[in-house]
Amino acid sequence: MHRRINLLYALLGVLSASAQHPDWRTTIGPVERPGHYLILLSPEVVARSRPSMQDIRVLAPDSTLVPYLLRTEPERVSEARAVPFSVLRNERVGKRTVVEFEVPAGTLMDGFELGIRNAQVNKSARITGSDDRSHWYMVKDACVALSGIGEARGLRWMELPLSDHRYYRIELNDSLTAPVQVLGAGHTVMARSEGRYVKAGTVRWDRHEEKGRTVFRIYGDHPLLIDRIHYTTSDTMPFLRQAEVATVHRTWRTERRDRKVMRTERETFSTCSLASYQRAVIDGPHVAVDTLYLEVRNGDDRPLAIASLEALHLQRSLIAPLSPGLTYTLTTGDPQANAPQFDIAHFRDSLPTPIDTLTIAALTAIPAAVSAEKPFDLSKVWLWVAILLVGGLSAYGAVRTLRKPV
Repeated sequence: MHRRINLLYALLGVLSASAQHPDWRTTIGPVERPGHYLILLSPEVVARSRPSMQDIRVLAPDSTLVPYLLRTEPERVSEARAVPFSVLRNERVGKRTVVEFEVPAGTLMDGFELGIRNAQVNKSARITGSDDRSHWYMVKDACVALSGIGEARGLRWMELPLSDHRYYRIELNDSLTAPVQVLGAGHTVMARSEGRYVKAGTVRWDRHEEKGRTVFRIYGDHPLLIDRIHYTTSDTMPFLRQAEVATVHRTWRTERRDRKVMRTERETFSTCSLASYQRAVIDGPHVAVDTLYLEVRNGDDRPLAIASLEALHLQRSLIAPLSPGLTYTLTTGDPQANAPQFDIAHFRDSLPTPIDTLTIAALTAIPAAVSAEKPFDLSKVWLWVAILLVGGLSAYGAVRTLRKPV
C-alpha cells in the first residue's frame, strides 16, 4: 500500500513539473567581480510577474538556481535625525559644569538632548533661559540621572516646560561627584520622505469626453503595475471632482450551440477626489492591468484641463550573489510557481553592501514546446496514465485481499 502511495506522489510530482513553464526570460550580467549585486527589476518584469513575484527565478549557466532577496521600496520612509544646537560655552566654573547653547529663532522648546561621554551618576541641574545672554531666567531646577549603556557617547533627554528663549544655559553641580564630559546639545527630529517611485514603463494615455464625465485611458506596450498616478492640470480656478479608478476584463465564453461570445466585466479599484487644494496624486490599483481607466465626474462643470498623466510604481529589486564572467538568466510568468526558499532571506538586515547596481535587458517570450507528431496535450496523457496505474494497483490489491484465506 505504501508503495502505491509513493508511486502516486511521484506521478503527481511529474505532472506538476511538466505543467510549470515560465513565459518570459531575460539576461543579467556578466559582472567583473564576485559578490552581491542590486538588480533593478524593469517595469515589464514587475508587471508580467505574479503579484508577489514568487515566480521569478535567477538561473546560472548550468541551470542551477541562484538565491536572491526580493526588495520593494516602502511607500514612505521615516527616520530619526539628530539636529545639533550651536554650543556657545562649555567649561568648568568652580564646582559647576556650565553649558550654553543657542536655538533657532522662534523655536518652542519642550526639551533637549544633552550629549555626554558615557557616565552613570546623579547630579542636580539648573536650566535657565535668556534672549540676550545678559539676563537669565529660571526654566527648571531638578536632579537628573546621567547614565548610558552600550555606546561610549550617549544622549540624555532633558525635559523642559514649554519655552521660547533664544539661549539656554545648563549648570551641573559637581560639588559631590566628579564632572561629566558634555559633548554637545541638540534635538532629534523625524524626517519623512516618499519612497522611490519609478515610471511604470512606456505609458500612453488618451481621453474621451462624455456627458458629465471624462474618461482617461492609460495603457502601454505591456501590462502595467501602477501604484500611483501623478497628474498636472492647467486649470487656474479652484476645482473638486470625484473620480473612479477601474479596468475592464474581456473574456470569450462558450454558450449554447458552442457559440463563443465576448463578455465584458468592469472592475472598480477605488474612488478618489481631484482637488486644487491637495496633491495631484491618485492611488493606483497596485495590480497589473492591461488598461486602466480614470473616470472623472464633471457634473455641470467644464472638463478639467489635465495636461499630463504619469503612471508610477515602487521600485522592486533583487539582491543576489553573482560570479564574474557568467551570464545569468531571469525567468518569470509561471502561474503555478511557488515562492522559493533561500537562506539569504534570514539575513536581509546583515547582507554586505551591494557592489554595484545592475539593470536587465528587455524580456523575450519563451516559445512553448510544441510537437508536430503529437499535437495532443501531453499533460492530459500523463493524467490518464496516472489514473489507470493507480486504479490498476488498487484493483490488484483488492483482489489479493479477497484471495487471502480467512
